[in-house]
Amino acid sequence: MVTAFYSVLVFFLLMAVLRIMGKRELSQLSAFDLVVLFVIGDLVAEAVISEDTSFFGAVIAISTFTLLTVLVSWVAFRFPRLQPALDGTPTVIVRDGSPDDGAMKRERITLFDLREAARNEGIRDIADIELALLEPDGSFSFFTRQDR
Repeated sequence: MVTAFYSVLVFFLLMAVLRIMGKRELSQLSAFDLVVLFVIGDLVAEAVISEDTSFFGAVIAISTFTLLTVLVSWVAFRFPRLQPALDGTPTVIVRDGSPDDGAMKRERITLFDLREAARNEGIRDIADIELALLEPDGSFSFFTRQDR
């Protein structure tokens, strides 16, 4: 019974946390966002199923991580020069129809992955791509020769 009660409380706490964190956190996740959500998930599990951990201690820990997430987002907004360090930068994967093998190797992107992403954007041939970027969130951005 206590576990069910704590589960309901944690559910509403997480709903509030996600509202506080904002829509950005609910879109494609950056590495930082993913780490924060994993930690929060672990803290929630501890709060719900562990008898050793104080429920309110877990609430304080979750609240702390939520505040840290909001603080990091605010710092990235307030100081744009820090944003690349916090969120990452795009990587050029294709330039002028030619895949950058070194960049693909560093990012662990196969030619199959690239072709699949291009097909999803309606691009039939890599040679038609003027510029392809791997965004920090893991998505691709394509600029074709027709986009000029």
